[in-house]
Amino acid sequence: MLRSLNKFESTKSIEPVLAQNLLVNYRDIFQADLKEQELAEISFLQEKLKKQAISIALFGMVSRGKTSLLNALFGKKLGETGAINGVTQGISTYEWKISAKPSIDDQENQKLELQFIDTQGLDEVGGEIGGMVALEAAKRADLILFVIAGDMTRLEQEAIAQLQTFYKPILLVFNKADLYPESDREAIYKALQNEEMRKFISPQEIVLTVAEPLPVKVRLQYSDGRESQEVWERPQPDVQALKERIVSLLNTEGKALLVINVLRALLEIQDAVTQRHLQKLQTSTAIAAVIFVSEAIALLISPHLWLDGLISGTFNSLFVLWAIGKYASQKKYLWLLLIVAIACLSGGLGIHLEAAHYLQILWAGLSISVLFKGIITDINHSRGSGKLGAKALMAEIIQSVPDGSILRRFQ
Repeated sequence: MLRSLNKFESTKSIEPVLAQNLLVNYRDIFQADLKEQELAEISFLQEKLKKQAISIALFGMVSRGKTSLLNALFGKKLGETGAINGVTQGISTYEWKISAKPSIDDQENQKLELQFIDTQGLDEVGGEIGGMVALEAAKRADLILFVIAGDMTRLEQEAIAQLQTFYKPILLVFNKADLYPESDREAIYKALQNEEMRKFISPQEIVLTVAEPLPVKVRLQYSDGRESQEVWERPQPDVQALKERIVSLLNTEGKALLVINVLRALLEIQDAVTQRHLQKLQTSTAIAAVIFVSEAIALLISPHLWLDGLISGTFNSLFVLWAIGKYASQKKYLWLLLIVAIACLSGGLGIHLEAAHYLQILWAGLSISVLFKGIITDINHSRGSGKLGAKALMAEIIQSVPDGSILRRFQ
């Protein structure tokens, strides 16, 4: 157990460095293919890694106490709260810096910069994480706090399921727990751990809070003999369990959460760039036609069988190199073997008969067509893979975390 823990601690210290290098290398090699917005996004991701800035987004329906929860966590009033639906408009962002526990390899005590994002109630945007503002908050978040205030509604369950599609860890915050007698509170807490909910959230990821306690009546006794009196006082918020859970999670998995989210953002960019390349290939039939015509002419005037094979291999190799270029391919060795096989068969078709030259040309056309379709499929399936792909590093990080990690859900 100690050995696996040390391995995880060691991995944590190099994760941001590996991700930073990946961002730099990808930007440098694909500079000409990246849009201005994508270059800006990569710069933002680099800065996020450098500052170790972790974003935590709060989601939930109206009047579940999201802003009150933030006020309690920060120990001061950050945003307006009240009984009127929709006090929070759009999103509000607040920063909080905490000390990060140093890893075994890096004993320096560093600061983690937390950015809390308070969103408006889901029932104000139709219960879907579909509005542009909410969508952006979900994408930017490294961790999500989903706030409820009792038994979960169908709308809330659907919202959590939708948030899961962003592959972000979720802590379920059962707020306003003081509204219920202890027996009811325990019953709700137990119901939140049912089999359906365990698909999205484990019991360890459910936290009870009281962000804005109800006033209670207390009797004041005076030492000077004055008559005692009853007054209403509001107890202190009870969010310590949530604060400890967040700090503990970030100390053990903060860097991994940060890097995974950065890599997911990079993967989106890589998908978009690859898609544009595929569209370009599919509309570049003229280049394939030029290669075919050139190969056909060369085969017609070739005087030797061995030269036929060489011509076929050369033109097909040039075609494959042009089509794949700098993009990831999971079947490069397959294309090499196929080119050799095509070249050998092309040379063999020229034996004895003059008419076989036309059969060679037909074979050349079919070969380029097969290669073209196969390479497009290969590049499409290879998105985000290879040395510059985000997938391999993401998988390596998730594999390295302990069994009880919140990231294990995304294997």
